[in-house]
Amino acid sequence: MPSTEQMKLVGETCSEFEAVLHDVPRSCETCVHWGGESEMCGLDIFSDQLTSLDQT
Repeated sequence: MPSTEQMKLVGETCSEFEAVLHDVPRSCETCVHWGGESEMCGLDIFSDQLTSLDQT
């Protein structure tokens, strides 16, 4: 499970982010694609997004 900080960083930069509710902080936890049994990104892009942050 990713850390809260990682989810915030990825949420702020993810091009596929869609908020569950308006006026919520950007984080994977507040994205419609986050969840399921594995509590991960339903689009399976979290790892790629996180890795791309390390490259900047």
